[in-house]
Amino acid sequence: MPLLPVSTIRTSSALTTQRLLFQLNADQLELQRQYDQLSTGRRVLRLSDDAAAANRAIGLHRGIDRGDQLVRNANSTASFYKAADDALSRVDNALIEARGAAVEGAQTVVSEDERAALATTIEQAINSVFASGNAMFRDHQLLGGFLNSGNAFHYEGKDIVFSGSNAIGKTALGSGRPSEINVSGNESLGTYSIFLEGDPLNAALDANSRLVDLRQGKGVTPGAIRLSGGNNWIELDLRSASTIGDVADLLSDVKLENRELVATLTNDGIRVEYADGLPGTLAIADTLGGHMAEELAISNPQGLQAPPLIGDRLSPRVTPETKISDLDGGAGLDLSDGFQIQQGDRFFTIDLDEAETLSDILIAINRSGADIHAELNETEGRIRLRSLRSGVDYSVGENGGDAARNLGLRSATEETLLSDLGRGRGLVLNATGPDLLIARPDGIVLDLDLNGAETVDDVIQMIRNHPLNQDTLRVLVDLNDIGNGLQVKAPPGAQSLSIRQVGLSDAGIRLGLVTPGTNETNGTIIGAVDTIVGVDYAPRDAGGALDTLLRMKDAVRYGDIPEIERLQAKLDVDLDRASRSRGQIGVWTRNLEQLKGVAEDTVVQLKSQLSDEIDADLATVISNMQQRQAALEASMRIIGQTSQLTVLNFL
Repeated sequence: MPLLPVSTIRTSSALTTQRLLFQLNADQLELQRQYDQLSTGRRVLRLSDDAAAANRAIGLHRGIDRGDQLVRNANSTASFYKAADDALSRVDNALIEARGAAVEGAQTVVSEDERAALATTIEQAINSVFASGNAMFRDHQLLGGFLNSGNAFHYEGKDIVFSGSNAIGKTALGSGRPSEINVSGNESLGTYSIFLEGDPLNAALDANSRLVDLRQGKGVTPGAIRLSGGNNWIELDLRSASTIGDVADLLSDVKLENRELVATLTNDGIRVEYADGLPGTLAIADTLGGHMAEELAISNPQGLQAPPLIGDRLSPRVTPETKISDLDGGAGLDLSDGFQIQQGDRFFTIDLDEAETLSDILIAINRSGADIHAELNETEGRIRLRSLRSGVDYSVGENGGDAARNLGLRSATEETLLSDLGRGRGLVLNATGPDLLIARPDGIVLDLDLNGAETVDDVIQMIRNHPLNQDTLRVLVDLNDIGNGLQVKAPPGAQSLSIRQVGLSDAGIRLGLVTPGTNETNGTIIGAVDTIVGVDYAPRDAGGALDTLLRMKDAVRYGDIPEIERLQAKLDVDLDRASRSRGQIGVWTRNLEQLKGVAEDTVVQLKSQLSDEIDADLATVISNMQQRQAALEASMRIIGQTSQLTVLNFL
């Protein structure tokens, strides 16, 4: 540690005193710094102490803070997992108890009192699942949607309505993707199930179709292409294009060999040719590393194909912004009559008069008052309908037109399989002889043997093509104009139009033409026609554990053994779903522990590195402090000696 030299030449007293006081001050400051290091244990207390070490320490502090936050996140998430596991455990137990009651209820020798007791057991299971579905932790729903602070399920009469969401909370537990905090009601309880997914809507190409939406969502990557009329090549930069209309406009501005190009759009592609319509060479190729011409299907690098070059199968992805006029391959859809949704015994008419886009259709459904959520499956271009009310049947039919069919949403059509009728139980047919007898008003009877029929359309064709049904008084059969089901019509006569199922057959009931509990239905005069209006032959369950339990309670109470057997299979699916969700939480918990351990180890390592950067070595500090004390004492001695004012000392 340096000491300022004592002047040995004649200097002024003021300069000598200043030099000595500077040395004394420096010794005192350095000694104070050693005291500070000794008392705090830190070598770097401010940036000026060691700028490089302080900068590294700031970065290490950030890492430590992040690690500490990850540990806090892990501790909080572990609590969520524990609460969710407890809720799902109650769901598992409730479903197992309900399954046992259903097995007993499927017996034929069960008294009414026993059935009532079994139904009460299932009702307790419903209450347990209901309570678990509304379970909360730290003001968040565990199964009813994250950030939902109210009950996700509530009773409306005998039904249970879901008003939560499928929202999943996520948090950072490491450097990878955020981890889920909760499971949704759909994953764990089957709530918010898809009861109907429509047919693909097939949108046509228009000028506003985005390049990223083409080729069923695979997209077209904008780039540069080369064009030639047979001699020189020119390069066209299409990187600024965002829609297929932009591509067509830019291509239409090109001249090759003094001939103008024109690009037009087809329903599913782009057509490139010379504006004069004459033949010639038209070569189009991608630049090095580009794929745009190939993806647009207009690549013709050798010019071997004569114009026009027609790229097809661009098939734009269906989005909420897709226009109704662009659907059905560009033919558009007639939705003027709207369609009808039946929910239990309630009917809702969806008015689509002012709908212009798919988004308008989704909004109209979601605002109809029905307990349904409509969404678009953009990957496949289908409308999905999710159920929000458990314990009721759903049906989507017409309102006098073809809107439901055009949207692919009619839930019961001619293509419905007979094996799917009766909620998947199919038909019971007679081994020999007819299954249905249709008596026309003029007395002619049509006998129908449904053996070999596979779809509802097969039954319709049997009636239409029956040898005794080819005259002017023939029976007409078709799907209902309003709602779903079949309608059978015939000109009025001396008798009433009737349909009767024969023997052991239940075809009339399953097809919705005969009222359950009876074997025959008679027509009524509607307008000037004798008509039998059937009911929906393919209603849809809402789906989910609560829906299954509500149906099971009624089936057990009233001794509907076929329904109990059907619901037992659904109950097994519900139990498997809840168990898988619980197992998923177990996997998450194990992964959480591993990530928490990694975060804790990282924090320890960073703190060790931080200590190396800013902590003081006490042995070194003590040694330096002793040296500074000696230096300070020496400085004070020198000051004392030089401060004597005799002439002898001065000389």
